[in-house]
Amino acid sequence: MDRRTFLKYSLATSVMIWAGDKVPKHLGLEQADIKGLFSIEPAIAAESVFPQSVASGDPQPNGITLWTRLAPQVSAAKVAIELSTTPSFSGQLLRGVTVTTDAKQDYTVKARISSLKLKPFQTYYYRFIYKGVASRTGRFKTLPRPNANIGKVRFAYVSCQDYTNGYYNAFAYLANEEVDFVVHLGDYIYETVSDPSFQKSQVRPIKLPSDRVRAETLEDYRFLYKTYKSDPNLQRVHERFAFINIWDDHEFANDAYRVFDTDSTAQQNNRDPKRRQAANQAWFEYTPISVPFNPSKGPLQSLSIYRSFAFGNLMELVMTDERLYRDGPPCGLETNQRYLTPGCANRTNPDRTMLGKTQREWFLDKILKSPRIWKVWGNQVMVMQLKVLGEFASIVLGKPTPDLFITLDQWDGYPTERTQLLTALRDAQVKNFVTITGDFHTFVAGYQKVNFDKLLEPPVGVCFMGGSITSSNVAEKPSFGGSGLSIPPIEQITQVLRASNPHVKYFNSATHGYNVIEVTPQALTCTMKAVDTIKKPQAKLNTLKVFRVPRDQVLIQEVGS
Repeated sequence: MDRRTFLKYSLATSVMIWAGDKVPKHLGLEQADIKGLFSIEPAIAAESVFPQSVASGDPQPNGITLWTRLAPQVSAAKVAIELSTTPSFSGQLLRGVTVTTDAKQDYTVKARISSLKLKPFQTYYYRFIYKGVASRTGRFKTLPRPNANIGKVRFAYVSCQDYTNGYYNAFAYLANEEVDFVVHLGDYIYETVSDPSFQKSQVRPIKLPSDRVRAETLEDYRFLYKTYKSDPNLQRVHERFAFINIWDDHEFANDAYRVFDTDSTAQQNNRDPKRRQAANQAWFEYTPISVPFNPSKGPLQSLSIYRSFAFGNLMELVMTDERLYRDGPPCGLETNQRYLTPGCANRTNPDRTMLGKTQREWFLDKILKSPRIWKVWGNQVMVMQLKVLGEFASIVLGKPTPDLFITLDQWDGYPTERTQLLTALRDAQVKNFVTITGDFHTFVAGYQKVNFDKLLEPPVGVCFMGGSITSSNVAEKPSFGGSGLSIPPIEQITQVLRASNPHVKYFNSATHGYNVIEVTPQALTCTMKAVDTIKKPQAKLNTLKVFRVPRDQVLIQEVGS
């Protein structure tokens, strides 16, 4: 393989890795070239060359995807990568060379590494080197072998980090957690910068290059990622742990579906494939994900992000995409047709889907056939039913009112497919099924059921929802979903929702933070952690609740707070 072929191969697919200082002859690179690539000048600050620091993602037993971004350069250049089992990079190093990008990829660098020199379930340290400047050091842990006996896996999951609404204090604490990896369930960015329904606070204002209130172009979306990734607390978490990312709606548009947004309520005007493709490309460029992006294909085919991860014989993590293939809102695009609504006949249409046929069959195959003890569904929007009973809604609205669903953007807008999924799990007697969820900016614990209106029906699995990192929760919003309806005090809302949804065992929409999941062969434990403020750069961390699910029991036990 000559040098040109090697560099082209590196850019298109992955990075060639070798051990030690001696470069393999077949790479066509001279020892002098390698020495120059890996030389470091300590006096130069990493931030001047790597302004968004580093990140890793999609770990495998022998692989990882590494990410960074260079400060804009005139032309493409070679970047060196070092990996080591020690943070000092002493001893036998793993080294690689990749070709960086240029303005066409916004100077992002993504290196997909797969090498038997990386050992399963082991911690590695890495850094990028460019023209004598070393990036800050990153750390990741590989996955265990798929058939390995694993005694414990520990991970955190997060979602919904609206930069404008507050400081990333939760990330400051998450960076110090002892976890193996972090799951991000979406809303990594928010496409709007001054939406009056939930961004009135403007603790950290953002002005888009287009000077619009929402991202419309590739330049806008890229600018949002650069801004969000400039936060030192978020950088620190990325440096410490590999991420497993999925997107939700705000990486494109609020309550998005396929290539449609809900910014325009006129059905004929809300199709925007060009904007959807720009959102796809920016997410791909700025996310350490291993899946390919094909810009020559349309936005529904250019990127496929649903995938699964096996953690030995202990846990299967199945991540789904609940935006790119879903049908639109069942009852219309108006706010009162999507939020606090009794629904409509189309809501139960048997042909409606959130996952799409191909992904639905893939999901069921993964869950039903998994030989692992715990099956964890990384899911963006609440699966559990969430409504307000008519007797309570009538009091709030001052008139006779039927039961109202909180939002049909959640699985309540797709109940037939939800029933199909949960029935399949029940009939197959799947054990130890746990859903982790984001999107609603609320800490929730509850049970998954085939029919949520049957009080005595046995549940199929449990669900743990994490609060947002910063995005406005129910207590902070002036009205619900932009409906204009004033929100009662959060204590009253909590009581009403608990009474209306007996499958919900815990509900807290008045704070921000993250969840930590510890999985062992005997039990799964969820610890909910929250900061006391996001309006100032410093905060205290509190443990809200600790829930335990014993093996082979669909049971939520409160064991601490």
